[in-house]
Amino acid sequence: MTVAVPTFHRNAELRRLLAALLPQLAETAAGGEWDAEVLVIDNDPAGGGRAVAEELSPSADGRLRYVLEGTPGLAAVRNRALDEADGRLLVFLDDDEEPAPDWLGTMLAMWAHHGSAAVFGRVVSVFEMERDAWLVAGRAFIRPAHRTGDRLPAVATNNLLLDLDVVRRLGLRFDTRLAFSGGEDSLFTTQLTRGGGTILWCDEAVVYEHVPQDRLNRRWILTRAYRNGTVEETVARLAGSGPAHAIRVRLQYLLGGVVRVVGGSGRVLLGRVTGKLTHVARGERAVARGAGMVAGAAGFVYQEYAKRTAARRSA
Repeated sequence: MTVAVPTFHRNAELRRLLAALLPQLAETAAGGEWDAEVLVIDNDPAGGGRAVAEELSPSADGRLRYVLEGTPGLAAVRNRALDEADGRLLVFLDDDEEPAPDWLGTMLAMWAHHGSAAVFGRVVSVFEMERDAWLVAGRAFIRPAHRTGDRLPAVATNNLLLDLDVVRRLGLRFDTRLAFSGGEDSLFTTQLTRGGGTILWCDEAVVYEHVPQDRLNRRWILTRAYRNGTVEETVARLAGSGPAHAIRVRLQYLLGGVVRVVGGSGRVLLGRVTGKLTHVARGERAVARGAGMVAGAAGFVYQEYAKRTAARRSA
């Protein structure tokens, strides 16, 4: 089993994650059921994460491996994980996360009991500073809740276990066309379920996402909502084939986006008239997401990671 941790310029966060994760691998190995390793995949050409891996390697008992992926973008990094993993199970975590003490054992028990193609766990946001009223009213960073055992049509890769026997049988890869926009994980897992695989929710398998201060603001939330709108349309279109499918998706998201913009604008107005910040915040998020859906239908995809990657690579 391989636990893959893509990383890019987050050494402090990577150190925190590995400190929480490595003891769980040792415990799993001691039980004799799984031979597990952590694979750190660094997308920084300068290999900035290598120092952290080398620092913790002596205490990892051979369970920590570091590789450098020179091709920029999320899809290349995740495909590298598929290529490097030689066991049956591959688990993805993000480098800004921290698994709960019983996380790995819970994920493995869920998979062993059900034999599903994938297991997806709960992600809980932890904030570096107190959130302002707009963020709280708009339920920013609050993810949908499910019951353990619920089937999901598509998920992200920030707390995901994959059965590679299923992945390899279906010939799945992460789409490099989404390298800088994101959504490559949603498309991948959509293809997994459409190919007959099952993704099950495990509410007890918790990881904590540490949200940095620079994301705790209205501008970041609305930009992410807009980006999500463009990506959703792109993923829906790429998940099918043929011009007829593409036209249907574009029309669906064009109309759906317009409805969101109109409805969200109405809710913002209602909130300002009644003085209820909940309506204002959620209405503004709906407008931003709807605008993104319309932009996606027009062929635009917001490349959220391209500018940030270029800036950091030139630093």
